[in-house]
Amino acid sequence: MRVVTHQKLVNRNVKIGEYASGAGLLLLIGAFGLNIYSLTQTPDPRTMTYVFLAFIVGFTCTNVGLYFRNRWGRRPDRGLAEALKGLDERFTLYNYRLGAAHVLIGPSGSMVFVPKYQGGAIAYAGGKWINPGGPRGFARFFATDSLGNPTAEAGDEAEIFKRFIKKHAPEINVEPQAVIVFMHPRAEISAKDSPIPVVHVKQFKDYVRRFSKGSPLPAAALAGLEEKLGLKRQDL
Repeated sequence: MRVVTHQKLVNRNVKIGEYASGAGLLLLIGAFGLNIYSLTQTPDPRTMTYVFLAFIVGFTCTNVGLYFRNRWGRRPDRGLAEALKGLDERFTLYNYRLGAAHVLIGPSGSMVFVPKYQGGAIAYAGGKWINPGGPRGFARFFATDSLGNPTAEAGDEAEIFKRFIKKHAPEINVEPQAVIVFMHPRAEISAKDSPIPVVHVKQFKDYVRRFSKGSPLPAAALAGLEEKLGLKRQDL
């Protein structure tokens, strides 16, 4: 299998996550220390203002850092590539290169993947996703890695990919199959009624091999698109 990854984008966002987390932690520690110090001094409204500002900025940076680390630090591009390792050279996995985050193009057309990392019992019923082990109540407002709505995310990713192709290679007609992939080894999925296919990472490669919908994308047109975008491949 061939892999095309926007490595500069990945490296940049991983660093943003690391720097934001570090800065947030330092600011929170500073706010705590300044607050303790202010208790030993004559009350000064300016000091409390500094404590409040440091806490707010530190809390914001910490959450931004967690978001970037959850989204990019886990390296879903590597996880998906590893799970698909062994597919032949007719398949190409594009990460952050064709509009959508993860696109696989192969003999039977194109697929768009949405990786999710929640573990435990996960179900789709009555048009809603349920993750009993996920955050509840007030904690949802502070969660950076909640399950969310994978079907909506997958549908959005498929549309983003289609718009990208229409803009850069209008001669290529694509109807991608969106797939939700749960990456956690202990995820227990019950989602037979999901309008978008859901697979566990352990069955991921077999699912891709059985995929038969769609039609192959013209090789010449795809090669032309890669050349236009300056994409480089690496074999896996």
